[in-house]
Amino acid sequence: MRSDMHKVIVEEPRHGGGRSKQNRRANLPDEFLPKKEGMRRAHARRKWFGEHLGPLKRWLRSNVGRKWNDVYSEAAQVIKPNNVVAAHIRVHMFEMVQRHTFTRDGEVWCSNTRCWLNSELPVVELRANSCWPMFYVHPETGVLHEVPAKPKRRRVHEEPNRKWVSDNLLLQKLNGCWFACYLQPFEGDGCGPAFDLVLHRLISPWDSHSPYRRAVYCHRKRQLSRRELNQHGLKNDVMVSSKHECRVQQDCDRAVLLNPARN
Repeated sequence: MRSDMHKVIVEEPRHGGGRSKQNRRANLPDEFLPKKEGMRRAHARRKWFGEHLGPLKRWLRSNVGRKWNDVYSEAAQVIKPNNVVAAHIRVHMFEMVQRHTFTRDGEVWCSNTRCWLNSELPVVELRANSCWPMFYVHPETGVLHEVPAKPKRRRVHEEPNRKWVSDNLLLQKLNGCWFACYLQPFEGDGCGPAFDLVLHRLISPWDSHSPYRRAVYCHRKRQLSRRELNQHGLKNDVMVSSKHECRVQQDCDRAVLLNPARN
């Protein structure tokens, strides 16, 4: 660890305490002081450090695989207890490194000292409750390890009325009937708007990112047959006797496509 690590981490002055020294209560005249006040009220807004813990994280990560006693001895030569800023860095280092570990059923567990319940949990679950990179000391070897980060789960937006078959084929439910919508990208750069048969209006490449997540538009669509509905596990909401309404809608779409200026 470099000798000026506490200056690298805490490179800003302490924040808080009012806009200026004249705003502190110790320098105010008696007529501006409150007549009745609790003991803790005057010490509510205290100063705090403006530290950047990135260098400390990278230093701990560079020492993964070494004995924790050697790592701590190197850090103790820089972090002196007689320095307030250096002692504050020591607190953050102990928060990132779990030293009280033990083995249970072949796994490494630790005592969650950050929780007021003082619970016990596996070290692999430390990263889920902290935004910092967590480290731990192996109870048998005494070597410093880093807790592996869990992969983030992608949020899957449920679309009950849509089903993507491919990048250019979308199954869309319209008025209770499922249609196969064929998508086509816009031609050239800076092209004009195109008529979309799903939205029934002219859309630009910029407007198409909201419904289709890329610069495409629906240039052709057809109603799915009963065989295709069973193949994709879909079902129409309308009754069989109302198939004529879907055919009327197809005729209207065909007419609008031929004469989009009337819409």
